[in-house]
Amino acid sequence: MIRHFTSDDRQFYMECSKEFYSSDAVVHNVDCGNFKTTFDMLINKNPAIEGFIIEHDGKRAGYFLASFTYSNEVGGTVMWLEELFILPEFRGCGLATSLFEYVKANYGDKVKRFRLEVTKSNARAVRLYERMGFEKLQYLQMHIDN
Repeated sequence: MIRHFTSDDRQFYMECSKEFYSSDAVVHNVDCGNFKTTFDMLINKNPAIEGFIIEHDGKRAGYFLASFTYSNEVGGTVMWLEELFILPEFRGCGLATSLFEYVKANYGDKVKRFRLEVTKSNARAVRLYERMGFEKLQYLQMHIDN
């Protein structure tokens, strides 16, 4: 089952975020204070971000965050698949596939593009995303923090 975050998910999200940000899915350190800010934005229904809990057999198995931007390149809204984390004991159960089916079914008519980023070293995730139909973009990502 996939459902939106509730206030009862705070501790689960905080623990999973710490695990996500210490994995090979991330290439730099992140301030753990961001997790609280993000959770508060989710619970307060900020329109720029949505969060989902992924459940399996009645247990919380992971989480998913998405953010929304407008892109002139595609002429519409882009849903950024920001974070997907599934606890190790639930990996290989088809939960990520179910999540992508849910996202396409519920947002496919609302957005023009689904976009994500993945580290090259996270080969398992790359294979999953390619199986789901994602294609590589030939952009070099750059950023500057304020």
